[in-house]
Amino acid sequence: MSFRRSEHGSAAVETALILPIIIGITLLGADLYTLHQARSHLEQSAHTIAATLGVQSRLDANGLQALVDDATRMTARLDTELAPLPFELIISKVEQDRSMAWRPLHRGAASGICTPNSEGAVFTGELPQVPKAADDDSEPDSSDSSVVVVQLCTEVDKLMLSSLVLAEDILQVQAVSRLQHGTPTLDKVLTQEMVPQGAED
Repeated sequence: MSFRRSEHGSAAVETALILPIIIGITLLGADLYTLHQARSHLEQSAHTIAATLGVQSRLDANGLQALVDDATRMTARLDTELAPLPFELIISKVEQDRSMAWRPLHRGAASGICTPNSEGAVFTGELPQVPKAADDDSEPDSSDSSVVVVQLCTEVDKLMLSSLVLAEDILQVQAVSRLQHGTPTLDKVLTQEMVPQGAED
């Protein structure tokens, strides 16, 4: 009888020891899947915004906001409770020499979580070579072959069930697209927000 009690006691102890490990592995798997999904949605959103802006010859504040809202709709629902997930979006127009005639455009409910990609009027972030699109008829050596850089960031801890995979606090992606029609014309609202005073002409 005592032997059986000993067996039951050992089984209970083993279960108590193994259960936290099983729970930890389950949470880790769920977090890794969530991170993968989050990065996928962020990349898709950033590339959608960059590609759309790259073919525009005119930009207005309402149209830009509609594009941002539509492209980030899935990103905003990444939270497990379907609550809006705060993100920071930075849009920069960068010339071949890394100069920036426009101020970076900021959107999103969060701020200060993206790694700064500019100092003053100079772009300091990573800027990969952007191949021309098939329907881009601009001259290859055009002096106005600027690109639009879209940076999209969110905080990882807003997504995680545990702290097991918090190697980084911030999840951020970047997308770059060539401006196929040169510098877009801005409406009054975006001009006031992006163009430094005295540089409108």
